[in-house]
Amino acid sequence: MRVAVLCRRLDGKPRNGFERYAHNLVAGLKGAEVDPLLPNQDVRLPIMPSGSLISPPYFDIVHPLIRILKGQLRADVFHAVTDSQAIMFPWLKGKKIVTMHHVDKTPADSLSEAVFRAFYGLGTRIALRQADKIICISSQTEREVKEAYGVAADRIVTIPQALAPSFRPLPAVVKEGTIGYIGALKKRKNVEFLIRAYALYVRKDIVSPLKLVICGEGTDRPFLENLCTELGVSDRVEFRGEVREDDLVATYNSFSLFVLPSHQEGFGFPIIEAQACAVPVLTVKGALIPDEVSMTTVKCSDEKDMADKMEMILSDPDLRERVIADGLRHATSFSVEELGARTKAVYRSVYGD
Repeated sequence: MRVAVLCRRLDGKPRNGFERYAHNLVAGLKGAEVDPLLPNQDVRLPIMPSGSLISPPYFDIVHPLIRILKGQLRADVFHAVTDSQAIMFPWLKGKKIVTMHHVDKTPADSLSEAVFRAFYGLGTRIALRQADKIICISSQTEREVKEAYGVAADRIVTIPQALAPSFRPLPAVVKEGTIGYIGALKKRKNVEFLIRAYALYVRKDIVSPLKLVICGEGTDRPFLENLCTELGVSDRVEFRGEVREDDLVATYNSFSLFVLPSHQEGFGFPIIEAQACAVPVLTVKGALIPDEVSMTTVKCSDEKDMADKMEMILSDPDLRERVIADGLRHATSFSVEELGARTKAVYRSVYGD
């Protein structure tokens, strides 16, 4: 059985959730004795796999099409790691599988994101028509796909994402005494909620309140910086910009507490990444984050409740250790080996049809 994994070029370390999935999938498949063809690995042009308007059309259409025309893209099973790569399905002969990560119905907050949404939307429509099997990364994504597109249950299988073994406690990293956030700065991420909760935490009768470190970039950054000024916490909130992938594990380890305030996540990688680094995690109650991912986080009903729970976890060593232990145990269940073995089983099921 020849398998082609349709993903963009895998460069060093991943930069986003889609790339993490592709990296972990390929590692897991090799562990399951599947040696996949990676059509985009031979791209030598200085084009980043993500982060530019040229990345999607080049990696998802142009280069694969060149390989098809040269007769260099033949396989028994084609696996598109996102619906974007499924755009090539009509030109491929073989069984087809697509992984769907989430159904995002929130409005685009920039022109570039609107362009990306249109591109992914085309891939989604093609994937839904042509995929022999749809892999969803969580039970929540499965529900969203069924509700949004009316996909039959027998076409879907849910296989959770995996966590790379590099995410682990680093005893040598000194805690900075900070509350942390890592992610994009846009409306869906709900960082405004975190800043307002933090402002309430700072106003409590605490001798030395921890600083808030916000890592990431996005269209909301100017608004969020102005909000910090309005709330009188600009001197206690640090906007660090994007975290280099080489520094990501150490950055998680430096936090005393991690907060993911998102309204919605297809999976919620930062939760298990932080937990694997022995950092307690707060989330927002009622957020659309898969239960199997967020089940061991501390959930907060509103901004005041989050401020109260920040104080509780940071001031109660026994509670903090219990939350950390639960998180560590939970995070280790998302293994690369399990991802590879279960995905290989899907390949065999469609190849035998």
